[in-house]
Amino acid sequence: MQLNLSTDIALRTLIYLGQKGEPATIAEIAEAFDIVKTHLMKVVMALVAEGLVTSIRGRNGGILLARAPDAIRIGDVVQLMENSLALLFCMKESARNGECPLLPACRLRKLFFKAQKSFFTTLDESTLADLLPVKLGNPTK
Repeated sequence: MQLNLSTDIALRTLIYLGQKGEPATIAEIAEAFDIVKTHLMKVVMALVAEGLVTSIRGRNGGILLARAPDAIRIGDVVQLMENSLALLFCMKESARNGECPLLPACRLRKLFFKAQKSFFTTLDESTLADLLPVKLGNPTK
């Protein structure tokens, strides 16, 4: 399984914004990760539409997190950005039941659905806050 580039960019953008804690520009993020600005803009538009990122217009504008990092589940971000989560042909929505000669006796599909469910259960246990560096406070003496 390999996640698409948009998912990777979305996760890195959210982490960047979470670390920065203030608005960042598309140009800044694109330069930081050496990615094409137009691709980043498409990803950011999806994040804004989902309410994960806020866009601020104007001279001092940019983008920033719209939610607290502990309210952004990693599994939700992956599911938002992935076009297809089908691991096998027969898991695709477009696949018809009669297309595979192994059906109905094949148990592979059930196994992969179970694995996929475990994958997302694991991702949903983590939030963006879990991926951010720990901020150390002032130690007491």
